Amino acid sequence: MNASFGSITKEFPCGATSVYPFPQGTTATVTAYPESPVKERPVISPREQAYQFSGLLMIGDWAVSSAAILAGLQLREWQRTGAIFDATHHIMIGQMLPTWSISGGAAFTWIMLMLKTYENRNLYRMQRMLKNLLRSIVLWSVAIWAYIGLFQVTGFTPRIGVLYCTFTLFSFLGLWRLISFTVLIQPSVKERVSSKAIVVGWNETVSRLRKAMRRDLAQLDEIIGCVPSSDGRFGSKPPPELAVLGEYAALPRIAVECRANSIILADCSCSASEIQRLAAFCQRELLGFKMMVPEYFPALSSALQVETVSGVPLLGVSRLPLDRTRNRVIKRVVDVCGAIVGLVLSGPIVLLFLILVYAESPGPVIYRQRRTSRSGRTFFICKIRSMKVDAEAATGAVWCKKQDDRRLRVGAFMRKYNIDELPQFWNVLKGDMSLVGPRPERPELIERFKDDIPNYNARHEVRAGLTGWAQIHGLRGDTDLTKRVEADLYYLENWSLMLDLYCLIATFFKNQNAH
Repeated sequence: MNASFGSITKEFPCGATSVYPFPQGTTATVTAYPESPVKERPVISPREQAYQFSGLLMIGDWAVSSAAILAGLQLREWQRTGAIFDATHHIMIGQMLPTWSISGGAAFTWIMLMLKTYENRNLYRMQRMLKNLLRSIVLWSVAIWAYIGLFQVTGFTPRIGVLYCTFTLFSFLGLWRLISFTVLIQPSVKERVSSKAIVVGWNETVSRLRKAMRRDLAQLDEIIGCVPSSDGRFGSKPPPELAVLGEYAALPRIAVECRANSIILADCSCSASEIQRLAAFCQRELLGFKMMVPEYFPALSSALQVETVSGVPLLGVSRLPLDRTRNRVIKRVVDVCGAIVGLVLSGPIVLLFLILVYAESPGPVIYRQRRTSRSGRTFFICKIRSMKVDAEAATGAVWCKKQDDRRLRVGAFMRKYNIDELPQFWNVLKGDMSLVGPRPERPELIERFKDDIPNYNARHEVRAGLTGWAQIHGLRGDTDLTKRVEADLYYLENWSLMLDLYCLIATFFKNQNAH
């Protein structure tokens, strides 16, 4: 290891720190080092252990849901007749009850399976589990009612009992999942499903990754240490509490001694042949291999996806949430409905302030300005004029600042409470804008910013918005552009209908830096 990193090298915690040659061919294996005993790998890997736990949860969901359906039907019968099912007096019911319970539980579990509830990555995601639980109960209820009606099921058909079953399903499964989650978060259990990762190289991106892993309970990877790159160097100094396990050449022995499950390559500047050798080594030794995203993709990296074109793999940004047709349709429907309601409700308010603006400053009361929206397309935005006529004649395109003397008296009030933006509901209805998205900017300002502000134009992957994630966090007007772009990119990568609704509601209560 280079002398510059000698001070941070720690004694190898899992065994000797001797340097062993990195395997050069397919015949080299970690068993070729007799100097120190090679520890056997666990019979069950963390991934396999996670598979087993997910399978147990699926079986448990089936058993508990079957019991819940049985209890719901019993409850309905008690409410209807005042007596619990008695097979001796209700032969037909006694025969059908187990069928409805077991098959109903299987159908419910199948829906949960289709919603990817039992994927390893969702094992510790309690919020995702609760969301899938509610969805599954609703879908199950609709499916049972549809089955009874479409196939004209005769005999014992618990139409009303389905309502009771929805209650017992949520109660039983909620309790069962709470108990199982309490078991899963026990340190001894979490350790069994957590993969140990060794990082090759180190940089600031890996530092953020390590912090995210330690903060997020749902993560099933744990960085146990690092080794320098093949040139013996680190991109940045590893944190003092993290062990530097040895030299790069000793990686085969280190991986076995520490019982690592995966290797993460942080230094993407390695040669292609070195990366191929490392990947081949991981494949031979049944180790997972991952690479940090190269700096070629500084923005929207969460949307990176490998596509194949005639069998040729290509890596690019192609899977943002709003790239999905379903999500675009949902967002557009909400936009159209919201714009119609907004125009109707804001009509009297707009009319009042148009009169006030004209009374204070005669001239055009509606201000049209060219702005940029999705894919760089320009349009004319509509606003109630809040400044003097020809306010930018002498200065050109500039932002409004606090205590700006170009503002009208009524204009300052309108800008504080976003009243001047109300005519933009028309832009939303036309399709120029969305209710929520990055705020539209003037093309002349974009030309000034796009070369100076990193990833500035990446925000134009979606329609500009009447309000947005950046706006409700006070990042508007004359504020830090870099932080504003970061907020816009967060919105693009994490879009959901609930996020849009949150932004819309928060707009009424958060008007920081509105001037």
